[in-house]
Amino acid sequence: MASNFFYRLFYPVTLAALALPAFSAFAPQPLNASGARAAEPNNEPMTAFKTWRDLKVTESLSDDGSVNYYSFPMGNGSKAYLCVLNLSSKKYCLRPLVNTPTSPTSGAGTRAKALAAVNGGFFNLSNGESTSFVTLDGKVVCDPTVNKDLITNPKLMPFLDTIFNRSELRISSGGKTTNLTIAAHKDLVAKDQKLQFVLGGGPQLLPKLTAKEEAFIRTGPDGKSVDSIGCNKTAARTAIGITNDGYALILCVAGKGQDEFSSGVTLEQLAQLLKNLGCARALNFDGGTSTTMAIADKASGGSLKMVCGKAPETRVKSVLMIVPRQ
Repeated sequence: MASNFFYRLFYPVTLAALALPAFSAFAPQPLNASGARAAEPNNEPMTAFKTWRDLKVTESLSDDGSVNYYSFPMGNGSKAYLCVLNLSSKKYCLRPLVNTPTSPTSGAGTRAKALAAVNGGFFNLSNGESTSFVTLDGKVVCDPTVNKDLITNPKLMPFLDTIFNRSELRISSGGKTTNLTIAAHKDLVAKDQKLQFVLGGGPQLLPKLTAKEEAFIRTGPDGKSVDSIGCNKTAARTAIGITNDGYALILCVAGKGQDEFSSGVTLEQLAQLLKNLGCARALNFDGGTSTTMAIADKASGGSLKMVCGKAPETRVKSVLMIVPRQ
């Protein structure tokens, strides 16, 4: 969730209590002995549509109709922002990008001549170092296993193997086809596929929410349970979903002001929303104050305009973009 998300994602104390650099994340939320809160938000569907095809296009972003933007209200007062890409498009594709060290999402997307961009994986607020794996053109460019702030944290050491195997978005090629999948980091790549791009995040949302399996919700060495990214709290969220009929859905949900935990959806609600939209697989990314979506501003001649995000716009380490094919 913003540059705070990962620090508060992993440290079971508030930033005010420690004079330490922050990671992008929510402040960890204490759980009771059963791993739940006394009053959790209602996880019933907050929309009336059946799939994304029932939505009215807010703005078409491409001349061939393969990229469209939608916005619609949620039942709890938040708003959803959605970009849909036809994966069979001959002109546009998904690509991650890494900033050095950080950049606003809209600025990164503008420089890449993207039609749309959202924030990506988790990162250190203090120095912009990624805490999620990122691969670009087959080369690993962000490796959390060498992140000193992460690997030297004694409270995280029992969970590092799990943390380094969190879910990621993969873009691979085989023959004349490009494949989009969601997998655990250590899952093998099919022999007929060449892994080209990776953007780490987590947890997986669909077909199953794996917050506990990926140690976003965990019990520490002191016996205390921690919900490290506020999985069970309402907050701004960023995610990607994949349908069985060849579409990628990039989604942001946020409320007015986008303050931490003040509005948005829980991860269970986010998963249900993506399922309602028609997704079979889905992945959560950084959220909270990091959640940002920017789309092409046709009036500006190439710049992206922020349609969802914190003002001033949060600087992030990585982004996911819809860009012209090379």
